[in-house]
Amino acid sequence: MKLSKRIALLVSIVLAAVIVGVSLSLLLFARNTILSLSTEQVQRKQRTLRTSFSEMANYYARGDDSEAVHDSLIQYCFTRFSDQTSVLMRDGKPVYTGVTVDPSAYIPIDTEPYNDGTPVAVRTQGRNLLIAGSRVTVNERSYDVYVVEDVTDVYTRIRRMAWIFAGVSLSAIALGAGAVTLLVRRSTRPIMALSDAAREIADGAYEKRADVKTKDEIGTLGADFNRMAEAVETKISELEERNERQRLFIGGVTHEFKTPMTGLLLHAGLLRRANLSEQERDASLAHIEAQTAWLERLTQNLLKLTTSDEEIELQPVHIPDILDAVKDGVKPKLDACGAVLSVRCETDTLTLNPDLIHSLLNNLIVNAANAYDADAPEKPIVLSVTGRTFSVSDRGRGIPKEVQDRIFEPFFRVDKSRSKKQGGSGLGLALVKTIADAHGATITVDSEPGKGTTVSVTLP
Repeated sequence: MKLSKRIALLVSIVLAAVIVGVSLSLLLFARNTILSLSTEQVQRKQRTLRTSFSEMANYYARGDDSEAVHDSLIQYCFTRFSDQTSVLMRDGKPVYTGVTVDPSAYIPIDTEPYNDGTPVAVRTQGRNLLIAGSRVTVNERSYDVYVVEDVTDVYTRIRRMAWIFAGVSLSAIALGAGAVTLLVRRSTRPIMALSDAAREIADGAYEKRADVKTKDEIGTLGADFNRMAEAVETKISELEERNERQRLFIGGVTHEFKTPMTGLLLHAGLLRRANLSEQERDASLAHIEAQTAWLERLTQNLLKLTTSDEEIELQPVHIPDILDAVKDGVKPKLDACGAVLSVRCETDTLTLNPDLIHSLLNNLIVNAANAYDADAPEKPIVLSVTGRTFSVSDRGRGIPKEVQDRIFEPFFRVDKSRSKKQGGSGLGLALVKTIADAHGATITVDSEPGKGTTVSVTLP
């Protein structure tokens, strides 16, 4: 084992032992303090009850009282000071009790040291109890006065505190071990050449290399450092690209689920609440099955598209079938916006990925629907396929020319306030661009504010 690792391991072990020892000591101290306070409270309560009851009973009791009068007086005096934790017994039988346990079974008053009111901890019926008792004499009759306090919540808090101490200790050990390891590693870099090279590289001189040729751990470190300097820029670039792809995938999947999920919820609600015919029920189930299968395929395609360099699978596809599926999928969104979709198709078959093109068209139509003004005269959204070109046209608000080059950037939104109200994430057109690039297609945007937008995707 290398020196740095041995030092880090030994210091970490010592640190862990210190943290565990201190934590245990604090935990035991806190536990004993809490239990001691609870015990003292119960003891004071029992003594107060005993003293108050004894003084009042002896004040009012008379030697010539009948047994019935005496018993009534005793009960009256005791209830003046008792609560649900109090018990009064005579000759082993309860005169008054507010609990379900027999305290005399745990504290025999006539036996030392249980006759001075010192509480005893008892575990019974799934509860933790503190029982304190002592004997008093009223008119030459002996009575046992008990307080039975349920301290289960105290033990629960102690256990919870123990878990908190354990969590804090483990976190402190982990952080301490990490800090120790980092400090030890840094302390084993005594050579100024390596330090100078690191500073120059940090200043941007990436061609600088450390001149360390010793055949020991420092030499190995120097060689590794030089390899790191050569790879760091490339690695950072790769990590940034991978992170952006992963972020696009996660956002894309979330974005793509919105429209089909609306249809799924609609049909599921119909199946639950509406009186449908057998044919209508089968149609709803078929829609749910088709949308679910499409979502599964789309997720796999998006994963392949945004997180790897694999080429997508292309196949000859009957274009009217895709257009029908798209029209059916966006219907809930269009209905919600009060928009109308007009479909025109002059092409029969093209080679493409059907699920990704479905997603592309879905996003373009939803984007057009979001720009639709329901208060304006009816201006349908037009989906057309001519030759190898898919086009979606609307007569909405249009896109300012100065931002048309940015609309395909992830998370870019032309009208942020309107997109926020409509739940937009700024990923729809970014996915359109990604899918088009994966097909080798070109995208053109023809838009004018106040007159509408046409987005065309032409396959190679």
